[in-house]
Amino acid sequence: MERIPYRETDLLLSVLGEHIGKELLTVRSGRKIPNRWKSSFLEGSILLGRILRVKNHHVLTGVISEQYVPYQKYNPFMILALEMFSKIPSVDRSSFQFLEKFLTSEQTAMDFDQFLVSFMIKESLQPSLNSCVVCGEKREQFPISASVYLGGYVCPKCGSGDVELSDADYESLLKTYRKVGELTENMRAYWLDVLESQLGTKFVSREGLK
Repeated sequence: MERIPYRETDLLLSVLGEHIGKELLTVRSGRKIPNRWKSSFLEGSILLGRILRVKNHHVLTGVISEQYVPYQKYNPFMILALEMFSKIPSVDRSSFQFLEKFLTSEQTAMDFDQFLVSFMIKESLQPSLNSCVVCGEKREQFPISASVYLGGYVCPKCGSGDVELSDADYESLLKTYRKVGELTENMRAYWLDVLESQLGTKFVSREGLK
């Protein structure tokens, strides 16, 4: 569970290739890459790396020799961001720009949090404010108490929240997040859980954050 399968890299290149107007040579269904294709695939991957200004473009070319990407060699937040995009069914240009911005940043935890929050809000993948994130009890009236540390609404039985909100608008939680500047580990984990649930998948590279 410490490495990303090369088929995920393959899917990532396929998705990103569409956004740079290049049909990058990929292999479907995890099949091996014939030797005669390897040079063309490598060329396309290097091109993509340069366009994204990713210094370690080999992150995108691990599939060439059917190798994997070891966490100890690369930034775990970068690997997770790439895996997230490799598992998203369809991505428009503005969503792709979130990834571009992150890959050209210092790729700190704070940079990743901004990428995660921006993407989830745009794609309407926010944690629900209609029920308690702890016990699931439905919210019935305003004002509500929302915990920025858990990433959603917390009912009175489960404890008081950290912020009083007068409107069930997720932008309110986003503003609170921006005041803090970054997510706590619990909140980041919760939001990633939400994203995994929405996509019906598991992010293997989350193990690298531990």
